[in-house]
Parts: sequence; structure tokens; C-alpha cells
Amino acid sequence: MKQIFTLFAAALLFCNSLKAQVQLNELYTDPGAGKHEFFELYNSEASTVNVNSYTLICFFDISGTLGWYVMDLPNLTVAPKGYFVGSSALPFNYQGITNSTNSDFSWNSATLSTIEGSVKKWVPGTANLADGNPYYDQQTLPANFNDFLFRRSAQGASYSVFLYENGLLVNSFIGGVGGTSTIINDIINMPQLYIDMLGTSTDFSITFNEFDTLPVESTTANAGSDNGYIRVADGACASWVKSSAQVNHTPKVTNGTLGGTNGTISVSAAIARGTAATGSVVNYDVVGGPEYAFPVEMQIYLDIGSVSGSLDAGDTFVALNTEDTITQGPFYTTFFPYNANILIVVKTAAGCLDKIVFIPNAFVLSVNLISFEGEQHKNDITLNWTMDKNEIVNRFEVEKSTNGIDFVTAGIVIASEKEGLDNYNFKDRISEKSIYRLKIIGKTGRSAYSKNLSFDADISIDNSFTIINNPKQVQITARFESGSNLPAEIRIIDMSGRVMVQQKVNITKGSNLIVIPLSSAFNNGLYIVNLFDGTKHYTKKFIKQ
Repeated sequence: MKQIFTLFAAALLFCNSLKAQVQLNELYTDPGAGKHEFFELYNSEASTVNVNSYTLICFFDISGTLGWYVMDLPNLTVAPKGYFVGSSALPFNYQGITNSTNSDFSWNSATLSTIEGSVKKWVPGTANLADGNPYYDQQTLPANFNDFLFRRSAQGASYSVFLYENGLLVNSFIGGVGGTSTIINDIINMPQLYIDMLGTSTDFSITFNEFDTLPVESTTANAGSDNGYIRVADGACASWVKSSAQVNHTPKVTNGTLGGTNGTISVSAAIARGTAATGSVVNYDVVGGPEYAFPVEMQIYLDIGSVSGSLDAGDTFVALNTEDTITQGPFYTTFFPYNANILIVVKTAAGCLDKIVFIPNAFVLSVNLISFEGEQHKNDITLNWTMDKNEIVNRFEVEKSTNGIDFVTAGIVIASEKEGLDNYNFKDRISEKSIYRLKIIGKTGRSAYSKNLSFDADISIDNSFTIINNPKQVQITARFESGSNLPAEIRIIDMSGRVMVQQKVNITKGSNLIVIPLSSAFNNGLYIVNLFDGTKHYTKKFIKQ
């Protein structure tokens, strides 16, 4: 008997540091007549991944009979920056394409078990207690099964699909009419499900009653007919849209790549250019981002592939570093050849891609930029920098970009005549994500670039949630800044995933102080506070002392 363990979804969501290697990338949920379902996974890593430890499950509701379709993926591999496709037939048909061979396996193959793969249907029942599932019974699937990605017609999301790696949840997707950012109650109320993996992969069990605290990637779009769902860029966090005549499925072909302004994590980076013998050094650091995104992984690539500024199979992996908290870093990585441009792939704790930052390798001017920092007040930005050897500088061109690749001049600051150190500033206003850098131009005409600074526009102005005390006694106090009146829900969750407090609060426009009593059930230790305002989750941690 292989090792068995139980998954507590909420605990994994907030505490697990797993970096998923592959993610759901496409779901062809609604094939037209004569066409076949398929799913696609994307490998965001620089190494080959075996998908045998991955499990795909989909919830179904057939005339009131609830249950799970469970697919144990076969013992096959997916290449670095590559794609893995499973389909209900091979060759298969989809969206105007017939007899495609862009699939790695058919889940209806008679030889699927020989490569350690399986598809099973489980419904609640106790007729067979010897199947490993005391709360479910297995039912026979029809021949040529073409409805694994089942479409519900009841209220709530039409599709609920979950991907596990070694028993740990790495992707949650819900979509369709009525889709929201929370899991439907029918799933939360399902009994524990035991997953018997073939081969050497670890068996595990799923406990669904903690799924009510699980944020998911979602879209409310209705897939319609001969459509499904895709990410707008390979592996990109929370980027699902429905496929259409304009957004076609592309199994084993890229959906596009991310730029430097995607996502929620801000990264500062610059290259210190060296020589052919010494190499150059890239320094990089996470300077902003929500707590739930940590730990954040930064992968360094030489941008030497076929498309400059975009991650593709021709780019060369150099190194990776992880920031468990925002106070860690910066990191320094030496690379060769010394004149190569750099790409930084930024991944969240969930393993999806937040952004890909392009760092150009420019010539170095023999000046010393002591510091280059920025301050943001709502949508007003102030850039501050300090120069040494100021006497050899002619001017500073403040450059601005929305994608981290294409920069335009936002303003010019003429250098003073002061020798040695001098301080400068530049003010600007933003209405969207904006990235700034300095082009430092010397009196000889030579130029150099600073690191990039990234800022997110404050839309509405955005709400904010903070903990203003670290409780030693019987209560915790939080502050929520809101742009409108709205109802909200507060939850406190312990490290096992147990919901300790759940209460409704009425939020008013402006600053709100929220006092949450802590009962004697709270032992000393780490807890998570989650506030949901109807559209967005705000998460903070605190330590009960």
C-alpha cells in the first residue's frame, strides 16, 4: 500500500510553498458534433516534467446525481516550456480541425492502464466498501467517453475542474454561466474522496468541506457550442477567457507570452555590464506584491531565443531564487555572454506566472547612481535619485513603459553643475500600470540605464486591508479602507485549514475599524485573516501570542 495523505484545501492555499511545474492552459469543454474534448497543460519550468504524479478531476451533476470524474495522468513527459495534451480520441477533431495528432494520449485508449493512466467515475454510495472509497461507488464509463469536462445546468458555475500534483492542489478553475470566485455548495458538501494512483505515485484523499475558502481562477463566460476556455498567455495567473472565433484553441501551440506589466508583483532589476571574461551581473528583487503571492520565485533566462523580449524554447535558463517574504533580496546572478539581454520569469506561490520582465543590457556610463526609488500617493508618482560623479552628467531622460519593453520619454531633467553627489526628483501621474527607468546621458554622449521601477494604478481608489495590532489577549483589530459602502465577510483560518471565525460586517466608504474577538479556542500561533468584499479577497496573517 502506497502512502496516503489527506488534503486540507485552505491550509494548502495559504501555507503551501509548492511551486507547480505544470498548469492547466486550455479546456475544450463543449465540442461540436463529431469533435472531441481535450485539455492542455503548460510546463513553465526549464526541465522536463513527468505528469504521472498529476491528477485531473471534474465535478458532475447528472439529473441530480452528483459525483466526480477522476483522471490519473499516464507515465508520460512534457518538455521544458512545452505542452501536454490529453484528448478523448487520437487523432481528434476540434474547432474546424480534423484528425489532429497534437495530443499525447487518448483517455479512451484500451492500453491506457499500461502507461499507468486511468479514468474513473465516482458517485456517493456505500454498496462497495472494498474499493478504498467508503463514501463512493465506482460506476462504469460509456465507450468513447467524451464528457469528462462535464457541463452542469444547475445554478452556479457550469464547470469545476481541479488539478493536483502528488496530492496537492495546484490549479482550480470554474467557468460558465453563474460562475463566481467561490466554489458551489454542492462541492463543499461532498464526502471525502480517496484517489488510488497507479504506479509509484502517492495515493491521497480530498476533503471538500474546506473548499469554501478556496480562491479559484474563473470566468463567467458561457462556452456555448464548439468552444471552451483558454488562458490568454501560457501559464498566466487568472487570465482565463472563453474560446471563440477570435480566440481559437491551439493544442501544443503557444497562447502568447506575458509582458512585464502583467500581474500583481513588482520587481526591480538592473544589469551591471562586465566583460567577455568576467561576465555581467543582473540584480533583481521583489519590491511589492500581495501576501498571498509569496513565496515568489524568480527564474533568470538569457533572452537568446527566436523572439526578443518574449520567453520561448530558445531562451537559456541561468538560475532561480525565491523570496519567502518581501524583505528578502536583492539577488545577484552572473551570466555569460556578458552582452545578453535578460528575462525574469516571476511565479507566485500557486505556481502560475505573474509576469515576465525584460531587462535590456545597455552600455555602462562611468557614473555612480547611488539610489533610484519611487513613491506613490494614489496615482501620483514621485521618482527620487542620487548621483555620484554628478559633474560628468549632461541630463536624465525619464522613460516610461506599459509593457516593460517599449519605453517613451516622459520628461527630461537637466543635470546641475554640482560636483560629487546631487539629488534629483521627477513627478508624474499614472492611469494604468507604468514602469519607469532613467536614461543617464553623459557630457560625452555615452549613456546608461537605471533599474526599472513598476507602479500599479490606484483604480477607484482601490480598497486596502491591514492588521493594526498583534493580539496578545482576546481580540484582533483590522482597518479596511473602502471606496464605497458594501457588505463583507471576515474569516480567520488556522494552519490546519480550520475556519475559527466567520462573520458578516457592513463596510462604509472611508476608513473602517473592525474588531474581531478571539475565543479561548485560539492557541498561540499563526493565523490567516481573509476579508471578502463580494469581488475581491484581502488576506493578512497575524500571530496570536
